Amino acid sequence: MRVGIIGLGRAGRIHLDAWQTVHDARVCAIAERSGEIRRWAREAGLRAYADPLEMIAREPLDAVSICTPPVSHAPLAVACLGHNLNVLCEKPLALTRADALRMLRAAARVGRHLLLATKFRHVPDVVRARELITQGEIGEPVAFEIDFSSMVDMSERWNSRRALAGGGVVIDNGCHAFDIVAFLFGTVSRVLATRLKPLQDIGVEDSATILVSAGRGLVGRIDLSWSLNTGRESFVTVYGSGGTIEVGWRGSQLRRPGRSPVAIGTGYDKGEAHRRMLASFQALVAGDTSPWISAGECLRTVAAVEAAYLSLRSENWVQVDMRRVRERQPALEASA
Repeated sequence: MRVGIIGLGRAGRIHLDAWQTVHDARVCAIAERSGEIRRWAREAGLRAYADPLEMIAREPLDAVSICTPPVSHAPLAVACLGHNLNVLCEKPLALTRADALRMLRAAARVGRHLLLATKFRHVPDVVRARELITQGEIGEPVAFEIDFSSMVDMSERWNSRRALAGGGVVIDNGCHAFDIVAFLFGTVSRVLATRLKPLQDIGVEDSATILVSAGRGLVGRIDLSWSLNTGRESFVTVYGSGGTIEVGWRGSQLRRPGRSPVAIGTGYDKGEAHRRMLASFQALVAGDTSPWISAGECLRTVAAVEAAYLSLRSENWVQVDMRRVRERQPALEASA
């Protein structure tokens, strides 16, 4: 499978490294605004373009990884699909439901795959946690906590520029959190978001707490921050009537009353999660497997982020609305 990468910043480099480990896949070309990065790519044996539209028009590709700032995801994905390319798009899929729907309709129209890069669905510990919940190993799930908090200076990163990213930590890390909730418990139905006191002067929220209502009335908490180090070893904790599952950065365990903790995994490995995800995408394009996330789930993740921002403004619970969409003007940005 011949692959192109659009945007070779932090996320793009991770995709490049992971693609190079996938059997029957080869990165042929990249598109990147930075001349320095293009020179590096050419020295590495890749064809490099400043304009992503030129790359997809000239290169005989089968698929692309889109790793640019979110404002460009929709127009770039639609353009790639217009060239009959399969698309793996970094999070968030789009800034609005209208953009996401436009992307998904373009994929359906040409019969190509458009998937959101939900790496945590490819972390073995998260998959094992889902299996244990389904098997009833902790009884009835009662509550959950998800924590994506670490101290990162965002002053020089595009992720904190609203015009490129669409918001702050909620859209940046909330996408993964909402997807984990959906993967483990089912549909995210409503949210209540609170912005915490800012510690970085960056013009967007740097910390937030979100209460989430998911399948069968389960309510949990998501903590997101670029400015706080909570020190938690686990990024997902599920409390059940008969036990607790802790999915951690360096190891995961099942805890049940009166028993010793049982190890259920070795922790999170970013490179391995991406390798598994890209190998699954290659197999999907080859017709050997099914998508790990549905079009509806991709759209609902965007809708959940929109609902969180509505909740931040209204200070109330907000339903995750899959019906109404609003249009926005497309934009192109080919740098990550």
